[in-house]
Amino acid sequence: MSSFTDFFPAAGGGGGGFTKVLKWSTARALNDFDYHNAASYTVNPATDLGLEDGAYLGYFMVGGGVTGQGTGSGSYGTSGIGGRIIQGSKLIANASTDLVLTPGIAGSAISQSWALQSTTPPTETTISGGLTLTTADGSNLAGSAGYYHSASGSGASPGQGINGYGMGGGQGMSGTAGRDGSQAHGYGIGGVTIQYSQNPLINWVAGDGSVIFYY
Repeated sequence: MSSFTDFFPAAGGGGGGFTKVLKWSTARALNDFDYHNAASYTVNPATDLGLEDGAYLGYFMVGGGVTGQGTGSGSYGTSGIGGRIIQGSKLIANASTDLVLTPGIAGSAISQSWALQSTTPPTETTISGGLTLTTADGSNLAGSAGYYHSASGSGASPGQGINGYGMGGGQGMSGTAGRDGSQAHGYGIGGVTIQYSQNPLINWVAGDGSVIFYY
């Protein structure tokens, strides 16, 4: 959805800067992620990325999005907040030490018979091993929730996130007025406003998170 140079432009003058990008997410993620077939991944900076001791590694991480909320009548509700985001670069002191990447899982909620039955909060995206990073240390202010009120026709648009990541979910009933994180796993987008149903059991899901490396 965006170029890595939007986050980490190449250095000017004598050259340098990051020239490569790789993206990891969950098995539910869109195909534009390089790795999306597991719950976690082991990456060796030396053998997998070709880095040496003392090299810098750029990162962009988004956690799982929050599911939307609603009322029993479906007349009012807020969308889910986007996943927390952290970004920056780190010096790799020992390039032979593995990194364990664990993309965050989206929050979810189950509704049935005009009532919310259960909710599951999202998890954060983490890196452990040679680096310790977690989106719990980040912010989701850019992915604020939208809301919708059918009686008055009023509402507020959700936050746009950062370059498509961590956006707030759709503010309209069933996402008709906005985006749905469950349709774009990997981007940590919030869930749609929940429209409770009289009979069927419905599982409402936001969007899973991801890890992006620039090197």
